[in-house]
Amino acid sequence: MLDIVLMAMVAVFIALRLRSELGKKTGNEPLPPNARNAPYARDDRATIDAESVEIQKPDSSVVDLAQDPAVRSGLSDIRRADSYFDAGEFLEGAKSAYQMVLEAFWAGDKDGLKDFLDETVLNQFSGAIDQREQDGLSLENRLLDITDAEFIGAVVNKRQAEITLHFSAEIIAVTRDASGNVVDGDVSDAVVLEDKWTFARDVKSRDPNWTLVATRAG
Repeated sequence: MLDIVLMAMVAVFIALRLRSELGKKTGNEPLPPNARNAPYARDDRATIDAESVEIQKPDSSVVDLAQDPAVRSGLSDIRRADSYFDAGEFLEGAKSAYQMVLEAFWAGDKDGLKDFLDETVLNQFSGAIDQREQDGLSLENRLLDITDAEFIGAVVNKRQAEITLHFSAEIIAVTRDASGNVVDGDVSDAVVLEDKWTFARDVKSRDPNWTLVATRAG
């Protein structure tokens, strides 16, 4: 009986120590600051007053990701306008967004594109999807790897920030007709895709999302 009592006392002691070290998780803790910077990340807690909580700001040296001094200067300007901005987090988020947008476009998913694109770019993508359907064509494309993502432009003008990235990717690109016959591409041959995409955001907005506002090949 004495052994049981001692074991119970030890268990209670350990439980109290764990509670004091870890605290209580309620499920209502604020999101980490870096979660704001991923393009298109949906953050329903964007209305939280940033002044009411202590926030660890990311290291500004991350702008060294850009080789061009003008681009580094632009990224620094964006960071000064929005203290939450982190170039490294943005770059990783942009790569994910690049994949999601491509896959939605290839699948003809216009609804899936709405949250990512501004009206002009959405109309362009939707028009290309409509034309493809009218021609009885379908894409059987697959992203193999994003081999490079590089900052090539960054500027902030008053409230509007714009960042341009150059993406290089390896994809399988196959076009089929209405009968399922391959009319272009090869399922066993990867091709290189080169794109320049520009993302924009109002740095004074509570909405943390970046929007794709321009695309061009090359």
